[in-house]
Amino acid sequence: MSRPPQALDGASAAERDRARLLLAAFDASPDGIVVLDPAARVVQMNREAAAIAGLSAKGVIGRPLPEAAPDSPLNWTPVLEMLAEARTGEVIIRSETIGSIFVTLRRVAEVPGAVVITLRDLAVLDHARRMASGQRDPASFTSTVERRLRPDFSRQRQLSPYLDRIIARGERALLQGARVIITGESGVGKTEIARHLHSFVANATDPFVAVNCAAIPESLFETEFFGYEKGAFTGASTDGKKGLIEAAEGGTLFLDEIGEIPLTMQAKLLSFLEDGLFLRVGSTKPRRVNMRFISATNRDLLQMSEDRSFREDLYYRLAVVNMPIKPLREMPELLEHLIERFLTAINQRRTTPLQISDSLMQRLKAYRYPGNIRELANLLQQISVLGDHEQDLPRRLQNPVQVADPGAGGAGTLRERIAAVESNIIAAAIKEHGSKRKAATALGVDIGTIVRKTKRKEP
Repeated sequence: MSRPPQALDGASAAERDRARLLLAAFDASPDGIVVLDPAARVVQMNREAAAIAGLSAKGVIGRPLPEAAPDSPLNWTPVLEMLAEARTGEVIIRSETIGSIFVTLRRVAEVPGAVVITLRDLAVLDHARRMASGQRDPASFTSTVERRLRPDFSRQRQLSPYLDRIIARGERALLQGARVIITGESGVGKTEIARHLHSFVANATDPFVAVNCAAIPESLFETEFFGYEKGAFTGASTDGKKGLIEAAEGGTLFLDEIGEIPLTMQAKLLSFLEDGLFLRVGSTKPRRVNMRFISATNRDLLQMSEDRSFREDLYYRLAVVNMPIKPLREMPELLEHLIERFLTAINQRRTTPLQISDSLMQRLKAYRYPGNIRELANLLQQISVLGDHEQDLPRRLQNPVQVADPGAGGAGTLRERIAAVESNIIAAAIKEHGSKRKAATALGVDIGTIVRKTKRKEP
């Protein structure tokens, strides 16, 4: 938490110790606390308030709250109206990433016009109440910090016109009932984008069923997707089983890694997409469901269709609207925002906040992130645990790879220059990950692509 610059000037050692204790206690509070001066400028903001509000305390100290509020995913409008009317009391505001926040405004009697704002995450309060009374949670509890890791797409869309255009495309598609396929490298946030699109069009009670197709054994695909009737096979449940498709009734079915579906199942999925009817295993009675359908992949499905490993007709039914998500290295405008967001969550678990030095920030900006946003989050967690000294940094940050600039000097055609840049990226990925196969996974391409492009440089 940032400290007032002149707060301890000229104070005795005992006064300094007392002030440090008060500031530490302020940060240790389980409630978010924001102190405003009579001009509505932020004087102090503790760590919990920064986490709930999605703001950096350092970045808002000294700024009027009405000016800083648009940078937060919280809807501050009711609070700002109360401030403008000099009212105190309680109000509930909403956050896209957290949920409902209970806000209390109180005047500071000793300083006319000053206000203390308290932020309480209602989900945390409800969980604490149940635990204190000995009740069991009906579902696993997700902490404020974990929910704060959810993307702040409202801010990201302000920073990246490309991302704003692509997400708006997906929102329009779902509003019109079109199927959407999200494409991009591993780690770019395809699942979170799908979850956002679902939330944009769905009611609060509509289910969002996310399925990683790569994690389902081929022998279980049909029963997992379509379910089965009682007694359909040896070992089947006596009550039968509802499949993933039925579970998504009225909501959204999200199929990640859609390219991993076996060919035999692709035909059955295609049939379902054509008429909305399916059969449970062991049943002769067709069932109909109504749902939205989103898929995602980091593979080239058209190339797979040429190789006859993915049905072309299925691709065109899935890809009514394509949402290509750029890798993080092509959207550097998001990097500082993401670093700040991950740091806010990480610092909730630390006694001493992690600060990113200018030198380390430059290293983070220079790195190309073959694992994209997921890799950035893991890197910051490593730095939090291991420290930011040169010898403690992850190896890929100790000596950042310098990739050739395709527009900087040198001879050759555009194709030759692009090929040279690709070769540098592939060579760096192979060196970092230890094998061509792992490099292919990190770069989001097939192993065949890596083999073909590396052969070009071999004599």
